[in-house]
Amino acid sequence: MCGLGCIKFFNIALCLTGIALSAYAYYVEFKYHESEEYVPACDISEDISCSVVFTSEWGTGFGLVSKYLGSDHPLNKPNSLYGIAFYSLMLLLSLINRKFIARIQTMLSVGSLVVSCYLGYILYFILKDLCVVCVATYAVNFLLFTFSVCKGRNIPAKVVTKYGYYIPKTNTPLNNNAD
Repeated sequence: MCGLGCIKFFNIALCLTGIALSAYAYYVEFKYHESEEYVPACDISEDISCSVVFTSEWGTGFGLVSKYLGSDHPLNKPNSLYGIAFYSLMLLLSLINRKFIARIQTMLSVGSLVVSCYLGYILYFILKDLCVVCVATYAVNFLLFTFSVCKGRNIPAKVVTKYGYYIPKTNTPLNNNAD
């Protein structure tokens, strides 16, 4: 598999892609509320439309905040803003190669997969729509999960002596008796 540098590159690229997709989703929702005649580029047909999804009740607060906390609650924000915050956090975590950070990234990625499955279910079975931006976001979440797991597996374990010094483990034998 890839080394840590390659994994870091893909994590950063995926996070930037997620930020771009979320920013576009926010832009579409903002423009649609500004003018009902606005037709975004992701509205391809009646069955393939992102504006239907972004302006639905599930487009803000994942459809749960307004149901349980009310539509005026401060957490009832567009899902795209949550996406921008999530991908920005993942971007910052991608810059640090530590086992603990890789575990946090993996747990956050699992959470994003759960949310993706929930929103994918709503998209397909309830709204009966296909959102190209949403499906791309689900793919980014899956790939982020994959690379987060790879990052955690590729970070070498540290060996610390009782004096606190870092001693890297190697698999190559030391041959100090060279002829």
